Amino acid sequence: MLRALLPLSLLLLSSGAAQAQSRVYCCSDASGQRMCGDTLPQACFDKAYREVTPSGRTLREVEAPLTPEQRAAREAEIRAQRERAAREAEAKRRDRVLVDSYATVDEIDKRRDREVANVDGDLKRAQARESSLLADRAKLEKLKPASGPIPRDLVEDLDTIGSELSATRSVIASKQRDIEILRARFEADRTRYIELTTKPNGRR
Repeated sequence: MLRALLPLSLLLLSSGAAQAQSRVYCCSDASGQRMCGDTLPQACFDKAYREVTPSGRTLREVEAPLTPEQRAAREAEIRAQRERAAREAEAKRRDRVLVDSYATVDEIDKRRDREVANVDGDLKRAQARESSLLADRAKLEKLKPASGPIPRDLVEDLDTIGSELSATRSVIASKQRDIEILRARFEADRTRYIELTTKPNGRR
């Protein structure tokens, strides 16, 4: 009896497997007419299509291939999403560092004052050097003869002072910008720190 049932069981299994593997590919052509086949019809190659069972149940839907323009737009959007995610992650990291670095707003102010003072010291030294060079140039200007050619060594000394003045003034401008940047950075940190620490889950 068991032997008699085995071929029937195998037949049913193979029939079920064949039915499970059987599928139809359908899409709509350019005119909107439905096209189906046991293999993907040629008219469906560049279109979205569905894989369905012979009874009509949808197994899966496949999107149409992207055009080069669509592919470029999708890649651009993916890059933009990744960049946004990276910026958000970096912002969260900076927030954690900010909150972990200071116990109070006063600590931010004290650090700002220390860093500004360091740069301000360099600025004052550069300004003092500028004043000294201006005084030296004024002395040399008085040595110019009232008429006739200016002595060559005097011209060279004036040129040297002029070059050093230009370099010193560049340093002064750079240090002034550094101080502005420092103040702006610490002001932004101060504002953000207050925002973070006054939230319901903040430390204050």
